[in-house]
Amino acid sequence: MKKLIYLPLAIVLLCTSSCSSSSDDTPIGVSPQNQTGFVWHENTPTATAKNAGSAELRTLYKSIFAFQGSTTTSGTLFEINLTGTSPATYDLATSGNAFYFSGFPSSGTITGKVIITKNESGKASGTFEASSSGSGAITKVYGSFTDIPVQ
Repeated sequence: MKKLIYLPLAIVLLCTSSCSSSSDDTPIGVSPQNQTGFVWHENTPTATAKNAGSAELRTLYKSIFAFQGSTTTSGTLFEINLTGTSPATYDLATSGNAFYFSGFPSSGTITGKVIITKNESGKASGTFEASSSGSGAITKVYGSFTDIPVQ
């Protein structure tokens, strides 16, 4: 009789111990914040994440450059020119700040912000959000850069 009592208990324990929660609870299409590199989403923050093959913050030009693709004419390019490289919020409507994304329409006003949260020990991190008033397939980008090299 004792064996019959232990059998249901063993089944319950087996079922609950084999069901585990994933350690990555990030929704599909949203990149984890701790991912190293330059990542962006087109049109909505939950769109499929895209990753740049190379990215860097250049202090001489106060610019962030990121590139994805096999050649400079067939790839995706970001050039973000800022008035500084220190941790701060940079409004793209402010004179001296500019945002170029090769996926945006060629006409239209760009608005948004870039937030540098860290620039130390040769690495920079932050987030950005930019919108284009032009008409095209992509009119908004959301992204982050984590521990990209500082040149």
